[in-house]
Amino acid sequence: MTNTNNKIVKLKDNNKKLISIQENISEEDISSIKEISGKTLYSVKDNIIIFPNSIKESKDLEEKNKIFDIINDSIYTNNIMGFISYKNIQIKISSRFADDDNDYFLHYMLMKVLNLNIINLEHSKDYDDSFDFLIYMFISFFKKALRQGLFKQYKLIKHNDCYVKGTIDINRYIKNNIPFNGKISYNTREYSYDNNIIQLIRHTIEYINTKNRYILNYDNEIKNYVQQIFYSTPSYEKNKRESIINKNLKKLSHPYYYEYEPLRKICIQILRHEKLKYGSDDNTVYGLLFDGAWLFEEYLNTFLKKENFIHAENRSSTNGINLLNNAWIVYPDFYKLSENNNIVLDAKYKRLDSNENIDRNDKHQIVSYAYTLNAKKAGFIYPIESDNYKYDDYIGNLNDKYSNINCKIHKYALKIPSAKNNNFESIKDFASYMRIIEEELLKTLES
Repeated sequence: MTNTNNKIVKLKDNNKKLISIQENISEEDISSIKEISGKTLYSVKDNIIIFPNSIKESKDLEEKNKIFDIINDSIYTNNIMGFISYKNIQIKISSRFADDDNDYFLHYMLMKVLNLNIINLEHSKDYDDSFDFLIYMFISFFKKALRQGLFKQYKLIKHNDCYVKGTIDINRYIKNNIPFNGKISYNTREYSYDNNIIQLIRHTIEYINTKNRYILNYDNEIKNYVQQIFYSTPSYEKNKRESIINKNLKKLSHPYYYEYEPLRKICIQILRHEKLKYGSDDNTVYGLLFDGAWLFEEYLNTFLKKENFIHAENRSSTNGINLLNNAWIVYPDFYKLSENNNIVLDAKYKRLDSNENIDRNDKHQIVSYAYTLNAKKAGFIYPIESDNYKYDDYIGNLNDKYSNINCKIHKYALKIPSAKNNNFESIKDFASYMRIIEEELLKTLES
């Protein structure tokens, strides 16, 4: 049985919110929220989908991190966004740039990073946007998995003919072939595409189509993969959905088809979404979470790379630079090497409204990058709501008393337009405005 009085607590990233009974939150709800705050990412990873798919891909997230903290009856959020469901309460953490109705910036970053068709894939209006986020992730995981080929596994096939090639099934033989009619009942184990995993994907596709038939038909790659799934599941029956879910609850470990495990998890989340919205009687935390710092950095890369910025990645040990001749490799988020105009940038999703918010380690880091690359410009690239921007991004020049370096340190603001003040009617309008903002930022970096 589920609780139809499920409460929704709305939060924003990098913010503080007081929780109290006066806000129509019961003592039981507050107890549930405090229980969630005590859980680490590691403790919930089996039933929560965390993007990026591996915590190892994130330079900021660790398994010991918490989704949020509670200090003196106030919730303190961090760079994590998304939604979670636990018992009779649902917590939604939007980006701090969201208004009451829309979180266009989070939608936009996901669409850019996942390379979804921003022009045609509309942000749905007839159901909550937590379902939209599940669909975005399904499309991404679906493509990655199917690029590895259709998942196949051994399946028990029952036969009743005269071409015996497996294990004879005595009970079926007696039931079907006495008196003797020339046939033998037998079983074989054969590789099959019509298996529990592919059936789970088929049920998910059918469910998504009941919400929006267009969303899985917006590009030829998805349409081709959907056709493959339909062709490979002749035994599909709509009323077996719950049975198929239960057969896929166990983690999938396969040395080759490893992309099917995140797809399995997202399929179950989608098929159980309606149920989870209204609460669950078990003590499991469900949901989908995004690392805002990782997502913002990958989003920046979608347009900075077009201007020849190099995106160094610590976790994958790519595009690093040496502080010493052949040692001490470090990984600036972005740098660009050009004649007499080298630039190095550190991406920061957290609040950076004032210079006092710059962490001491970040200061030391950007200075070491600037000296090593002999940069002319260096600094921090960060998002801020355009209404709150104060045009004070210059920090200072590096001290040239002990060297010949001439480098200016700045904060480079990506000014996120306010949905309230710009009257965006859709994500498409917001995306068009963001492209202008991105161009302005690139011009500032090149000036």
